Amino acid sequence: MAKVRKNKRANYWEVDYLDLFGKRKVKGGFKTKVEAETFMVDILSKVQTGTMPKNNKMTFAEAADIFMRLHANKKCKPNTEHGYRGYLKNHLLPYFGKMKLTEITPLAVNEFIAQELETGRKNSTVNKYKKLMSQIFSFMIDNEVILRNPLARIKSLREEKSEEVCALSSQEVQILLSKTKQVYPDFYPLLFTAIFTGLRQGELMALTWDSINWVKKQITIDKNYTHGRLGTPKTGKIRKVDVSLELVKVLKEWRLACPKGEKNLLFPNGDGEYQDANNMIKRRYKPALNRAGINYIKFHGLRHTYASLLLAKGVPMKYVQHQLGHSSIKMTMDLYTHLLPETNEQCVNALDNIVEKTQEPIEIRKFGT
Repeated sequence: MAKVRKNKRANYWEVDYLDLFGKRKVKGGFKTKVEAETFMVDILSKVQTGTMPKNNKMTFAEAADIFMRLHANKKCKPNTEHGYRGYLKNHLLPYFGKMKLTEITPLAVNEFIAQELETGRKNSTVNKYKKLMSQIFSFMIDNEVILRNPLARIKSLREEKSEEVCALSSQEVQILLSKTKQVYPDFYPLLFTAIFTGLRQGELMALTWDSINWVKKQITIDKNYTHGRLGTPKTGKIRKVDVSLELVKVLKEWRLACPKGEKNLLFPNGDGEYQDANNMIKRRYKPALNRAGINYIKFHGLRHTYASLLLAKGVPMKYVQHQLGHSSIKMTMDLYTHLLPETNEQCVNALDNIVEKTQEPIEIRKFGT
C-alpha cells in the first residue's frame, strides 16, 4: 500500500502511497530514510482511519462517498444506510455534488431547503436531508478535512404532526386471512405471523426455525434482514415475543411444506434463501389485499394492526411495548393511545363518581350567627 524509496536523480527519499480516494500519490523531499518512514507511518494511519490534512479541493460528492464507506456502511443500520443513499442520489448530490466543501455556505443550504419546499416536500423530509448533510460535514471536521459546518446554525423546520397509523379492522383481518389461505397458501403463514406478532418486515425475513420455542410458545427476535444485509434488530436488543397457540399450529403445518435450505429460514424463497421483501409485497401482499377487496395499507400497517387488536382486548400498554420491541413506553403511547377512544370518557365518569361519593350537604349560615 505504501513504500519508501530513494530518488537517485534528486538525491532524496520519497514515499509512494494510496490516498483516501485510492489514488496513487508520491511525497518526496525527505533528506533521510527515517524521515520518509516517519511520514509513511503517519500517512498510512490517516488513510486507514479516514483522516487527512485540510483539503480545500474536496467536493461534496467525494466527502459523501467517504462518509458512506467509512461511517454509514459500518455503523448504520441497513435501512438507514439505504435511506441515506437515496437522499444523496436523488436530492443532495444533484444540487451540491460538484461543489467544493468550502464553497457550500449557509446561504447555499437555505436556498436548497427553499427549493425542496417549493416542490412540495414535507418539512420532516427536508429535515432528513439537512441532518444527513450536517453529519457529512461533521465527519469531515472530525477527520481534519475542513474547519466548519455550514449547517451548524441552521434550525430544523417545524414538522407536521404524524399521520394517524393505519390498521386493519378485525373483520378485515378475517377476510384477508381467509382469502389468502385459499389463493396464496404459501404466503398465508407469513401473513398470519405478521398480523399476530407485529414483527417488523426485516425481523420476519430473518427468522429461522431455531428462533421458535415450541414449549414456551415464544419467538426470539435477534436478527434483522433488510436490503440484502443481515444485522441486529432495529433497537439493537434481543427480545422474546409471545405467540398464540393458533399461530403455533399454523407454523407447525408450514414446517412440513416450507422450502428447505442451509440457512433454516422460516420464510425463505423457493430456493431456501432469504426472501426479497419488495418481491414478496409485489407478488403476494398487494394481490392478497386486492383479492380480499381491502384498500392498500403498507406492510408495516400489519404491525399497527397487531397493536390495535391487543389494545381492543384490554391488553396493558406496557405489554404491547414489549411485544413490539419499542425502546420506550412513550413511543408506544404516542402511536396507539388514540386507539382507546373510550379512555377520556371513562376518566370523566370516574371523576363524576368521586365527586358524587364525596359530596356532602352544605349548611349555609348567616354571617355572625
